[in-house]
Amino acid sequence: MRPFVKICGIRTQSDLVRISALEPQALGFVFWEKSKRFVEPQQVGAWNTPSSIRRVGVFVNPSSEELQSIAEKARLDVLQIHGSSIDWTLDRALFPKLEIWGALTPDEFLDREKRAHGFSFDRFLLDSYDPKTIGGTGKTCDWSRAKEVVEASKTPVLLAGGLTPENVCEAIQIVHPWGVDVSSGVEIAPGKKDLEKVEAFIAACSSG
Repeated sequence: MRPFVKICGIRTQSDLVRISALEPQALGFVFWEKSKRFVEPQQVGAWNTPSSIRRVGVFVNPSSEELQSIAEKARLDVLQIHGSSIDWTLDRALFPKLEIWGALTPDEFLDREKRAHGFSFDRFLLDSYDPKTIGGTGKTCDWSRAKEVVEASKTPVLLAGGLTPENVCEAIQIVHPWGVDVSSGVEIAPGKKDLEKVEAFIAACSSG
């Protein structure tokens, strides 16, 4: 069974339309202004996607006010949070229809699991980390540690970080994640997708 597939870093309507036709389960839009893949929330809100595809907003240590405003403008289904502290929390009553995902490195997850953390995420996303780029580093995370997370977590886990059409099948076989997330691994340049690579990535996920 193919894992959940998210194609992240969408910046143009043409990429959105072409990639939607390949039927990933989710598309990601980066709302961190320091990112090369940043896109305006109002622009995303003007784009339509099939109802079968989840719209994921990517945020870095956001406030509740920022999340509320952008979720509405961009018509999001999921909030993906990077850079949250151990005790980060959010009033779920403010977002009754949205899933909330927490992005961590495998080591951060395993450290947190030794302690009670303040928020119960709907999904975890495991990624490599670079403070200048947050996601989209093009670097793989430690798959053996990621496998430990998948085995330890009661919450579904997505694997990200340096995935490509060439290595995603192996990553799935080693880690057994609920889903996979790709950005730089299917790009011509930051925020500009290579449709052939996206198609190859989704096909490789099916064979994994």
